[in-house]
Amino acid sequence: MNKLPYFITGGAVILAALFAILNRFWTGFVYFVLSSLLVLALFWGVWLIYKYFTDFKKELKERFVLYKANKINSTNATSDVVDANESAYLKQFNRLVLKDKIIKWFIILFCFSVAVMFVIGMILY
Repeated sequence: MNKLPYFITGGAVILAALFAILNRFWTGFVYFVLSSLLVLALFWGVWLIYKYFTDFKKELKERFVLYKANKINSTNATSDVVDANESAYLKQFNRLVLKDKIIKWFIILFCFSVAVMFVIGMILY
C-alpha cells in the first residue's frame, strides 16, 4: 500500500506522455492527456485526505505524548498535574500544530484545484 501512489503516478505520467506524443497524429489525444492528469490530481487529493485521517492523526497523537513529556520535563509539574489538566495542554498543543494542519489542507486543496483546472482545460479546448 505504501508504493501505490508511486505506481499510479508513474502510470498516469506514462499515459499522459504517450498521449502527448500521439497528439501529433490526432489532436483529440489532448483530451486523453488532460483526463489522465485529471485522474492523477484527483487520486492525489483523495490519497492525501486518506493519509490525513489515518497517518497524520496517529502522528499527532504521538506528538502530543511527546509534548506532554516535554512539559513534564521542562516544568516542575508531575505527571498527575499534567493528566489532570490534559484539556488545557491539548488546547496549547492544537495551537502549535494548527500550522501543520492548515498546510496539509492547503496541499489537498491545491490537488483539487489542479483537477478543476484540467476540467476547465478540457471544456475550453
